[in-house]
Amino acid sequence: MVAPKSGFCCFGPSFFSSAAFILSIFANARCNLVSISEDNPLDRLSVNNLGLWCYEESGSGYLWSTENIEGDAKFEASRGLGTATMALGFCVWLFYCFAGCFRFGPRAFQAAGLFCLICCILQSLVFLVFQSGVCAGGCGIGVGGQCGIAAAVLWFFASIFSCGVGKEVAAARKAEEPQDAQDAA
Repeated sequence: MVAPKSGFCCFGPSFFSSAAFILSIFANARCNLVSISEDNPLDRLSVNNLGLWCYEESGSGYLWSTENIEGDAKFEASRGLGTATMALGFCVWLFYCFAGCFRFGPRAFQAAGLFCLICCILQSLVFLVFQSGVCAGGCGIGVGGQCGIAAAVLWFFASIFSCGVGKEVAAARKAEEPQDAQDAA
């Protein structure tokens, strides 16, 4: 008997992890994670919106690298956490691309659920940028920040659904075991 694919049971966590991965990219790679108030020390650069890797100049809308911005340890930590979220999120997304075509055991889905939970925590910790020196004069949440909040919530849902799929796969395996034993006899 050929082992069936994981198939449709992965739709829930696959959907949530895909949406979370896309939103994480929008949050962490674009130039609008936070909106800068006029009292901020970054106003000398005419910064309107700030991302982890670039900023938007007010008035012209030009995008610039953050090499002119002196970030402290919390800003650099936010950058690292955002990058780690996207890298780990890509691995989870890739797993679910293959899960619909190949059979994985329950431990694989539970591990993917753990990685989704780690992505949730990492994406949430990106908001350390609000406690960094670049937001000393005041920052508001930008469109990228809103995408980051949504991504963190979706990573959490993906982790719950992934663990649920792991239980379904384990139950399906137990149900198949007696049939395999009868087929062999």
